[in-house]
Amino acid sequence: MTTPAPTDGRPRLLMVMPYRQFVRKAQDEGFWVGAVWDPRLESPEYLADVRARADLYVETDFRDPDLLRRTLRETAREHRATVIYHIGREETMVTAHEVAEELHAELNPAAAIRFLADKHAMRDLLARRGLSPVSFEAAPTRREVPGAVGRIGCPAVVKPAALAGSRGVFLWQEPQDRAAWTALVDAYDYDGPFLVEEYLRGPEYSVETLSRDGRHQVVGITEKLLGPPPLFVEVGHVHPAPLPEDRRRAIEELTTEFLTACGYRFGPAHTEVIWTERGPRVVESQARLGGDRIPRLVELATGLDIEQAIFAALADRPAEVSGATATAIVRFFTFPPGRVGEIRGLETVAGLPYVDELSLRLSTGDTVPEVRDSKSRHGHVIVSGATPEEARARSAEVLATLEAVVDGTPVRADGRTGVLGTPA
Repeated sequence: MTTPAPTDGRPRLLMVMPYRQFVRKAQDEGFWVGAVWDPRLESPEYLADVRARADLYVETDFRDPDLLRRTLRETAREHRATVIYHIGREETMVTAHEVAEELHAELNPAAAIRFLADKHAMRDLLARRGLSPVSFEAAPTRREVPGAVGRIGCPAVVKPAALAGSRGVFLWQEPQDRAAWTALVDAYDYDGPFLVEEYLRGPEYSVETLSRDGRHQVVGITEKLLGPPPLFVEVGHVHPAPLPEDRRRAIEELTTEFLTACGYRFGPAHTEVIWTERGPRVVESQARLGGDRIPRLVELATGLDIEQAIFAALADRPAEVSGATATAIVRFFTFPPGRVGEIRGLETVAGLPYVDELSLRLSTGDTVPEVRDSKSRHGHVIVSGATPEEARARSAEVLATLEAVVDGTPVRADGRTGVLGTPA
């Protein structure tokens, strides 16, 4: 701990793993901010920045739930925290909200967070309420997964219930896929639990919402762009999703009804939905903002800083949500494994006036890692345009311009081979 409790009358907000912009934006809304972090989860440089910004900085080991509970209790009591809040990674959310509830410093019931963080609990709730029916079966360990796949029927989606960020999600299409699935979960050293579900066919979306006093405001719907099976790694997002009005309304209604059923009361939620031939079906949801730079897409398209809006609402100054006036797209770079001999077009892309963000994690001489999940992608670009067509054309131009020579073969930023600037 770095500082004593404040005496300036600011409300005291104790946050578990707040990203540095959360600290700043909460302070901008008048909060004293304490930050609790596990030093394994970010670089020393990043956490040094969090430490410098926060009014209080505490480190603990998130792998030990009892230690995390004790740290939160002691810190909250010593520094008279009025609210304990967690909108970081899902793995420790339930623990943090249980302590908040125990100390009467919660924004949401712990049960609501459990429904959103636990894929099996969510499916049970939906089944009981008759919402978004999906065939599913829990498998406590990997040994039970093949039997569950057989009962659900191929193709089936196998999800590690305790992992996030697309890690280990696999489309089991035929019995021979067992070897590939086993190799995948071996790579994560993961033994269970799992959730086996029917394969939902159709376009996938995410619904970005802000809740306050149990009322859920839809900020917008984002279209997901997925890589090829058997994995479910996102290669991009488009906000707002181009949708007919009746489909948009049905997705919004299902999402808000689902959040109400969970008992969710305050904050952002990121709910993934597939539009099937039977209508919308909830895939999963998280009590946090969408990842993959979706908050930035929302801001470019609508002007709303959704991160700031969280803390403004907490300070009883809810933001006005307006419709989109542009379309924003993020595309992730996915080069094949191999050695990088040369990178072409990076300076050209960086100079394009409609490029909002550009990040490439590879340099000449690097070995390209295989893309297995959201953390292993090779970089990204964000563009925007006045219309969906303009934004898509700009995104396509970037992907055709940025190229890496991998093991002697020129490869575009979307993984396709071909001549620079020419579609494969």
